[in-house]
This record gives sequence, C-alpha cells and structure tokens, in this order.
Amino acid sequence: MRPTLLAIVVVLAACGGEAAETTSSETSAASVDETVDDSAAETTLPAAPVESDECENEPEPADFTEGDVPMALRPCEIPTALQIHQLRDGTGRNAQDGDTVIVDYVGIRAEDGSIFDDSYSRGVPIDFPLGRGSVIQGWDDGLLGSQAGALVKLDIPAELAYGDTPPGGGIEPGDALTFVLEVRSVIPPVTADDAPLDIDIPSSVGATEVTVTEVVAGDGAVAELGDTVVVHLLLVRGDNQVVIVNTWEASDPLQIILGEGQTVPGLFEGLQGARVGSTLAIAMPPESAFGEQGEPTLGLPAGVDVIAIAEVVGVY
Repeated sequence: MRPTLLAIVVVLAACGGEAAETTSSETSAASVDETVDDSAAETTLPAAPVESDECENEPEPADFTEGDVPMALRPCEIPTALQIHQLRDGTGRNAQDGDTVIVDYVGIRAEDGSIFDDSYSRGVPIDFPLGRGSVIQGWDDGLLGSQAGALVKLDIPAELAYGDTPPGGGIEPGDALTFVLEVRSVIPPVTADDAPLDIDIPSSVGATEVTVTEVVAGDGAVAELGDTVVVHLLLVRGDNQVVIVNTWEASDPLQIILGEGQTVPGLFEGLQGARVGSTLAIAMPPESAFGEQGEPTLGLPAGVDVIAIAEVVGVY
C-alpha cells in the first residue's frame, strides 16, 4: 500500500507486520490523521489481559468466553515440543503458508506466567505472512491450518521461540513461551494480476451522495458498526477512472474500522452491511472522500468524485 494513504485515511491498517511485533509494545498498524476532530471517534480504552502465576496442563475451552480478553496460564511443565491447544474453532479458509494471518494475542513466559507482550492493551492486532519467518517458528508451525475466529493456545519450547538470543522486553535466554491467540482473519495471497481492473462501472461526476453497487455477492460474515473490515481496495478517479490506489499490487489489504471518524465517510457508509466475499463499487462525492481539496499526492484533483472498488476478505 502507498504510504501516503496511511497519512490520509484516519485508521487504515496495512498488512505485513515484522517479527518484532510479537515482542515489543510498538503498535503494528494504524495511522491517525491528526487533522481529524478527536471528538468524532470513540475513546474507549483497550482492555488489558490479567496476569496469573497459576499453571495448567490442559486448558479448558469453557473457561474462555468469546469477547473477553483471554487469560494465558503457564504450563505446569516447561514444554520440550510445540503443544497446540484448540480452545475455540474457527470457520472458513484454513491458514496456509503464504497467507496473511491477523491475530490478537497474549504472550507469557512459560516459567513464571509473567506477561511480556499483548496486542489487546494496544487495541490493534498484528498481521504477518504465515510460514515466511516473519514471526517465531512456534507461530508459523502452530497457526498452520487455523481459521478465522479460532482461539489457540501455543506452548512453545525455547528452540521454536527465541532460543538463547531473545529480543529483550521481559524474555530471558532459553525461555519457553506461551501464547493465547485469537485468529481474526485468514487472507490468501494475491498478485497485481488479481486486481479487478476490468470491472465495468459507470463514471461518477458531480455525485451528491454515496452510492453502493454490489458487483459480486458474498455469503460470509456481515460487517456491522464497530467491526473491522479487511478489504482489498482500488481507489479510482470518478471522472476518468484512473487508479490512484491499488492494494493488490503489494498483496497488502487494509483493515478499516467501521466507526465514526475512523475512516473516510464514504467507506464508513458503504462498507456497513457488506458480506465477506463481496465486491462493492462505492461512488462518493469529494466531501465523502478526501474533501473538496482532493488529494494531490495521490493524483486526485480538487472537486473530483472517488470510486472505491472494495473486495471484502474478512470481518472481525
């Protein structure tokens, strides 16, 4: 994704995280346009996980309530091999090498249960290509075959974590690690050739409202207010249909929060009610896109309508 879009759209998180995302407190996505009125967005603080020194060998799925931040308990015996505990089943595509996986997680030291990192307190999940060494091997191996909506606990021996050369942040040399992970979305890889550049849509000039056309019907989960929608996106000028943003080029979908002030108004309006698997053409007047001034860095002049071609690949 072009970096300029992250500076323009209020919260559009691009996929493609780094290995350090699992061990530091740095947020892995989300860029906020400082010019947007903070009062337009909700300010609910993210929930944080609870630390415990209790141990368990076999976690009980019934102890994990959907919607709550999961508690990660250390194993009673330090693992010498990867242990995978399926706490909640998911649905849809089974994650394969090369897929982008989006997860929330809590990470603890297996020795004492101390939390060294989590994504919940930041309010932003992380994303990474599976099986490409972007994360520790215990994640690459343990999440293979996982589905969106799954809750998985991984007890990981040191040799499948950071061994004797940890990155710090509360992890000691030789530490085995335990993670509880919520799989938010599993997204197959794409290439530039997969972009729907041949979709036949009318031009948009002088629009006065947002209009949505369903080009391809989907049958997956429905995007509702407050959800995060994962989309591949073309943004095109409404007058001449020149493409100004194309996420297929980098196999880099966006995560768009459906909240007031969290994205451009046209996408906020147009993506509500969309189903996973659908492709939408969302035509919007300038005031529902980047404003009457346009966005010169993207090649969008003042006063020009915008059309978004959005393929919905995930909702959480």
